[in-house]
Amino acid sequence: FTFAAGVCEAMLCPLERVQVLLQTTKFHDKFKNTMHAFSRLREYGYREYYRGFSVILVRNSLSNTLFFTLRDPLKQRIVDLPQTSRLPVSLQHWIGDFIAGSLLGATISTAFFPLGVIKNHMQAKVGVKYDSSIQVFRDVWQLRNRSLRGLYLGVHLNFTRSLVAWGIINSMYGILRRALAPFEK
Repeated sequence: FTFAAGVCEAMLCPLERVQVLLQTTKFHDKFKNTMHAFSRLREYGYREYYRGFSVILVRNSLSNTLFFTLRDPLKQRIVDLPQTSRLPVSLQHWIGDFIAGSLLGATISTAFFPLGVIKNHMQAKVGVKYDSSIQVFRDVWQLRNRSLRGLYLGVHLNFTRSLVAWGIINSMYGILRRALAPFEK
Protein backbone atom coordinates (compact mmCIF):
# COMPACT_ATOMS: atom_id res chain seq x y z
CA PHE A 1 0.00 0.00 0.00
CA THR A 2 2.75 2.49 0.90
CA PHE A 3 4.67 1.53 -2.24
CA ALA A 4 1.54 2.44 -4.23
CA ALA A 5 1.51 5.84 -2.53
CA GLY A 6 4.96 6.45 -3.97
CA VAL A 7 3.72 5.43 -7.40
CA CYS A 8 0.78 7.87 -7.15
CA GLU A 9 3.12 10.59 -5.97
CA ALA A 10 5.45 9.92 -8.91
CA MET A 11 2.57 10.67 -11.28
CA LEU A 12 3.12 14.31 -10.35
CA CYS A 13 6.46 14.15 -12.18
CA PRO A 14 5.52 16.96 -14.60
CA LEU A 15 5.32 19.37 -11.65
CA GLU A 16 8.81 18.45 -10.46
CA ARG A 17 10.00 18.61 -14.05
CA VAL A 18 8.79 22.18 -14.56
CA GLN A 19 10.12 23.23 -11.15
CA VAL A 20 13.61 22.01 -12.10
CA LEU A 21 13.44 23.83 -15.44
CA LEU A 22 12.39 27.08 -13.77
CA GLN A 23 15.27 26.74 -11.30
CA THR A 24 17.88 25.97 -13.97
CA THR A 25 19.83 29.09 -14.92
CA LYS A 26 20.20 28.26 -18.60
CA PHE A 27 16.40 28.23 -19.00
CA HIS A 28 15.65 31.56 -17.29
CA ASP A 29 15.27 33.28 -20.65
CA LYS A 30 13.28 30.41 -22.20
CA PHE A 31 10.47 29.91 -19.65
CA LYS A 32 8.60 32.89 -18.17
CA ASN A 33 6.52 30.98 -15.61
CA THR A 34 4.97 27.60 -14.83
CA MET A 35 2.25 27.70 -17.48
CA HIS A 36 4.69 28.89 -20.12
CA ALA A 37 7.06 26.02 -19.30
CA PHE A 38 4.21 23.48 -19.47
CA SER A 39 3.08 24.77 -22.87
CA ARG A 40 6.63 24.89 -24.28
CA LEU A 41 7.36 21.31 -23.14
CA ARG A 42 4.36 20.11 -25.14
CA GLU A 43 6.30 20.99 -28.31
CA TYR A 44 8.66 18.10 -27.50
CA GLY A 45 5.90 15.56 -26.84
CA TYR A 46 4.30 14.28 -23.67
CA ARG A 47 7.27 12.06 -22.89
CA GLU A 48 9.27 15.20 -22.11
CA TYR A 49 7.00 15.89 -19.12
CA TYR A 50 8.11 12.59 -17.58
CA ARG A 51 11.88 12.88 -17.96
CA GLY A 52 13.32 11.46 -14.74
CA PHE A 53 10.15 9.51 -13.90
CA SER A 54 11.99 6.26 -13.15
CA VAL A 55 14.20 7.94 -10.54
CA ILE A 56 11.20 9.67 -8.94
CA LEU A 57 9.34 6.35 -8.87
CA VAL A 58 12.20 4.57 -7.08
CA ARG A 59 12.86 7.46 -4.68
CA ASN A 60 9.22 8.03 -3.71
CA SER A 61 8.18 4.39 -3.50
CA LEU A 62 11.11 3.31 -1.36
CA SER A 63 11.08 6.39 0.86
CA ASN A 64 7.31 6.15 1.45
CA THR A 65 7.63 2.46 2.28
CA LEU A 66 10.40 3.17 4.80
CA PHE A 67 8.60 6.15 6.31
CA PHE A 68 5.24 4.47 6.84
CA THR A 69 6.80 1.19 8.01
CA LEU A 70 8.98 2.86 10.64
CA ARG A 71 6.78 5.80 11.69
CA ASP A 72 4.46 4.09 14.20
CA PRO A 73 7.13 1.93 15.92
CA LEU A 74 9.43 4.95 16.30
CA LYS A 75 6.59 7.11 17.60
CA GLN A 76 5.68 4.44 20.14
CA ARG A 77 9.26 4.29 21.43
CA ILE A 78 9.26 8.07 21.85
CA VAL A 79 5.88 8.08 23.62
CA ASP A 80 7.07 5.25 25.92
CA LEU A 81 10.07 7.27 27.16
CA PRO A 82 9.81 8.00 30.89
CA GLN A 83 10.15 11.76 30.26
CA THR A 84 6.93 11.88 28.22
CA SER A 85 4.76 9.86 30.63
CA ARG A 86 4.15 12.94 32.82
CA LEU A 87 2.69 14.91 29.90
CA PRO A 88 -0.96 14.96 28.80
CA VAL A 89 -1.73 12.16 26.33
CA SER A 90 -2.52 14.56 23.47
CA LEU A 91 0.88 16.25 23.93
CA GLN A 92 2.60 12.85 24.11
CA HIS A 93 1.10 11.97 20.73
CA TRP A 94 2.01 15.35 19.21
CA ILE A 95 5.63 15.12 20.44
CA GLY A 96 5.88 11.50 19.28
CA ASP A 97 4.50 12.37 15.84
CA PHE A 98 6.73 15.43 15.48
CA ILE A 99 9.97 13.75 16.53
CA ALA A 100 9.29 10.54 14.59
CA GLY A 101 8.40 12.53 11.47
CA SER A 102 11.43 14.79 11.85
CA LEU A 103 13.94 12.01 12.36
CA LEU A 104 12.55 9.72 9.69
CA GLY A 105 11.98 12.47 7.13
CA ALA A 106 15.46 13.92 7.55
CA THR A 107 17.18 10.53 7.60
CA ILE A 108 15.31 9.09 4.63
CA SER A 109 15.66 12.23 2.52
CA THR A 110 19.39 12.24 3.29
CA ALA A 111 19.74 8.58 2.29
CA PHE A 112 17.94 9.22 -1.00
CA PHE A 113 19.56 12.62 -1.67
CA PRO A 114 21.78 11.32 -4.51
CA LEU A 115 18.64 10.18 -6.37
CA GLY A 116 17.42 13.77 -6.24
CA VAL A 117 20.72 14.94 -7.68
CA ILE A 118 20.41 12.43 -10.53
CA LYS A 119 16.77 13.41 -11.12
CA ASN A 120 17.70 17.10 -11.28
CA HIS A 121 20.43 16.41 -13.82
CA MET A 122 18.01 14.38 -15.94
CA GLN A 123 15.31 17.04 -15.75
CA ALA A 124 17.59 20.02 -16.44
CA LYS A 125 17.57 19.13 -20.15
CA VAL A 126 14.97 19.74 -22.83
CA GLY A 127 14.61 18.17 -26.26
CA VAL A 128 17.84 16.18 -26.11
CA LYS A 129 18.53 12.44 -26.06
CA TYR A 130 17.23 10.58 -23.03
CA ASP A 131 20.01 9.09 -20.93
CA SER A 132 19.30 6.24 -18.55
CA SER A 133 19.48 6.93 -14.83
CA ILE A 134 22.61 4.74 -14.69
CA GLN A 135 24.29 6.86 -17.40
CA VAL A 136 23.30 10.08 -15.64
CA PHE A 137 24.69 8.67 -12.37
CA ARG A 138 28.00 7.97 -14.14
CA ASP A 139 28.05 11.51 -15.55
CA VAL A 140 27.27 13.07 -12.17
CA TRP A 141 29.83 10.81 -10.47
CA GLN A 142 32.48 12.10 -12.89
CA LEU A 143 31.26 15.70 -12.56
CA ARG A 144 31.49 15.44 -8.77
CA ASN A 145 35.07 14.09 -8.90
CA ARG A 146 34.03 10.49 -8.19
CA SER A 147 33.31 11.47 -4.63
CA LEU A 148 30.52 10.35 -2.32
CA ARG A 149 30.89 13.71 -0.62
CA GLY A 150 30.38 15.36 -4.00
CA LEU A 151 27.09 13.48 -4.49
CA TYR A 152 25.90 14.91 -1.18
CA LEU A 153 26.72 18.58 -1.88
CA GLY A 154 23.92 20.64 -0.34
CA VAL A 155 22.56 17.80 1.78
CA HIS A 156 22.78 19.86 4.98
CA LEU A 157 20.12 22.25 3.65
CA ASN A 158 17.92 19.34 2.58
CA PHE A 159 18.38 17.68 5.99
CA THR A 160 17.42 20.84 7.89
CA ARG A 161 14.39 21.51 5.70
CA SER A 162 13.25 17.89 6.02
CA LEU A 163 13.72 17.91 9.78
CA VAL A 164 11.30 20.80 10.20
CA ALA A 165 8.90 20.02 7.34
CA TRP A 166 8.43 16.32 8.11
CA GLY A 167 7.98 17.04 11.82
CA ILE A 168 5.17 19.47 11.00
CA ILE A 169 3.62 17.25 8.30
CA ASN A 170 3.65 14.14 10.47
CA SER A 171 2.32 15.90 13.57
CA MET A 172 -0.53 17.43 11.54
CA TYR A 173 -1.25 14.02 10.03
CA GLY A 174 -1.44 12.58 13.55
CA ILE A 175 -3.77 15.34 14.74
CA LEU A 176 -6.09 14.85 11.75
CA ARG A 177 -5.99 11.08 12.07
CA ARG A 178 -7.00 11.23 15.76
CA ALA A 179 -9.69 13.85 15.04
CA LEU A 180 -11.21 11.75 12.27
CA ALA A 181 -10.90 8.40 14.09
CA PRO A 182 -14.50 8.50 15.45
CA PHE A 183 -15.82 8.68 11.88
CA GLU A 184 -13.94 5.58 10.64
CA LYS A 185 -16.63 3.14 11.73
